[in-house]
Amino acid sequence: MAAFLRCLFGPQLLRLNLRQGMVTDYEAVAAERWGDTVITSVTVAARILLYASPIVFPMALKQGWFTMTGDGAMFFTKLITGLGIVVAGALLLRTLGRLSNPAYTQFSSVLTDATRDYTAASKALLSRYDFHFSAWPVDWDVKQQAGDLSKPLMYLSSTEGNSLTKLPMDMLAWLLVHTFGISLVYPGSMSLMKMLVERPLIEGRTKLMLEHGGERFKVATSDNNTIDTMFVDQRSKNIGSTLVVCCEGNAGFYEIGIMATPITCGYSVLGWNHPGFYGSTGTPYPDQETRAVDAVMQFAINKLGFKVENIVVVGWSIGGYTATWVAMNYPDIKGLVLDATFDDLVPLAVPRMPASMSGLVTRAVRSYINLNVGEQMSKYPGPVRLVRRANDEMISTSQGELWSNRGNNLLISILTTRYPALVTPTALDSVTTLIYTPGGLDMFQDTEIEEKFSQFVRENGNENLSTVGENLSDEERGRMLCFLATRLMTDINTTHCTPLPPHKFQLPWDPTVESEFVTVDTNKEVEEDEDEESS
Repeated sequence: MAAFLRCLFGPQLLRLNLRQGMVTDYEAVAAERWGDTVITSVTVAARILLYASPIVFPMALKQGWFTMTGDGAMFFTKLITGLGIVVAGALLLRTLGRLSNPAYTQFSSVLTDATRDYTAASKALLSRYDFHFSAWPVDWDVKQQAGDLSKPLMYLSSTEGNSLTKLPMDMLAWLLVHTFGISLVYPGSMSLMKMLVERPLIEGRTKLMLEHGGERFKVATSDNNTIDTMFVDQRSKNIGSTLVVCCEGNAGFYEIGIMATPITCGYSVLGWNHPGFYGSTGTPYPDQETRAVDAVMQFAINKLGFKVENIVVVGWSIGGYTATWVAMNYPDIKGLVLDATFDDLVPLAVPRMPASMSGLVTRAVRSYINLNVGEQMSKYPGPVRLVRRANDEMISTSQGELWSNRGNNLLISILTTRYPALVTPTALDSVTTLIYTPGGLDMFQDTEIEEKFSQFVRENGNENLSTVGENLSDEERGRMLCFLATRLMTDINTTHCTPLPPHKFQLPWDPTVESEFVTVDTNKEVEEDEDEESS
């Protein structure tokens, strides 16, 4: 009976023998395959119904399908009963198939032992299998780590308030977000997306573990979600003492996402999946997103042993929201890198919906998905690097037009917040002309202004940068803003989803450091590592 129950409630097994040269895909017998197919089909159909509910439910009510009398009640009863019988039969078929498969019964025994006594040895045995992450034991729980309670976490509330006169609009906005709206903003949370990319995710996860020594961890958050994370430890390398925490895009997963670039560069790297993305539970609403990334940071500090000042946070695309939230709440981090990131979601969401829905979309985003990247960025005073994609088709409001890239707005916001003494209409015109010109950031040089800025930093330090340029003319202020723009932003001539080349992965600029750019020479590091190994 114990074996039957383990096979009935056990997770889907994907791969076994996760050791170099021994990896094999799990081959389910016919009964398990058929049972899984039925269960998956019912689940997907239910998800599609949820996404289409604003259209389907009114039609169903009009047809009387949900009435509790007559034909409507009979139809509803038959539907529920039929689905129940089909699902129960599929579960039984899948269980019998697993019972007859030695590979699955052996795996279920290993999983049971690890769940009962989760030690380093039992985890090592469990890590030889790739299976549905829901059954993986929790490695670290943020609720068991009190942390520093003297500095409460900061949350910037939405700008839209509720009132009785706006109640109908609020209800519609809530319905829009909680049916299909959140899936439009975070398509990676959709079940269909998970099914489409599962094979690449399995391959990517296997590569991270076998080729880079990655270790998978389940991290529990303060709101009881569990987050799927992957840690690649390269502290044995020269720059591996720096940890790069990666915040993925709205359809990005750590398995096939931005982790590859800092790993190639030689950093230690911690990746995680958004709530509701593949192995992580929950839904990627802003409150769950921030609690997830906070748990990841606490895990990196308290479990993995990295100091805050040795952590660089990287956010790609929509990952800029959680990345800037971390920077706002952990201002002592080594730096923040924002790649293809926008300043505010509303200007990007409204044009992608029918014009008649602009007011509703604005209210829905402001009230329930308020990804205020620029506002959070203004609360972080530390080193930051923006990477702008010259051909970015996702965060531009006008296709193919560099001036419409919302990364520009984020840069202007940073300059305005950090260097208010330089900001005049004329000076802003100078910097916007520069950043709207293709290749302008790469071509700009002004040694006179650069020396004036360096002299100010030498004499006054970083603490007084808000006063730099008080005695300059408008023309000089414009030139200094242009100089600062070149130090804060890196241009690459690619589209939104093109992987960031390792040689373009640059640590943020720190005005007090003599070397203004820290560029990783991966070829040199590889040669050094080879020399160390040979010696």
